[in-house]
Amino acid sequence: MDRQNPFEEIDRLFDRISSEFSELPAAGPGGSVAVDVADTGEAFEVTADVPGYTSDDIDVTLPDPRTVRIAAGSETTSETEDEDDDHRYLRRERTRRSTSRTVALPHRVRKGDAEASYDSGVLSITLPKQEASEGTDIPVN
Repeated sequence: MDRQNPFEEIDRLFDRISSEFSELPAAGPGGSVAVDVADTGEAFEVTADVPGYTSDDIDVTLPDPRTVRIAAGSETTSETEDEDDDHRYLRRERTRRSTSRTVALPHRVRKGDAEASYDSGVLSITLPKQEASEGTDIPVN
């Protein structure tokens, strides 16, 4: 009679679970907004997948010159009711969802020149880099 090693069975189970999770759609850390950040030399191009929202649902902010924050939220109401206004609702279903992502940038950007557009679930943000300052001389007494 062959005895199975319980640890081998656990290893096989973990392998199976891992392979199933690897087939899930990609998202950012913790299931947040997935982003690509490209350096074009003059600017950073941030591309984010934010499907299922409208441009009015999306907020892009620059909390500081080296950080961009993307937040999206919406509330959808699906109502089923009788045709007569005198009747009460038989069912009301509401869906509220939101997601966000904060991305640290390797270089300061010019806040006033940032641009964003949204098309077919893809958010594109252009963040022109701030020119490097030469610093300030501090006289020594």
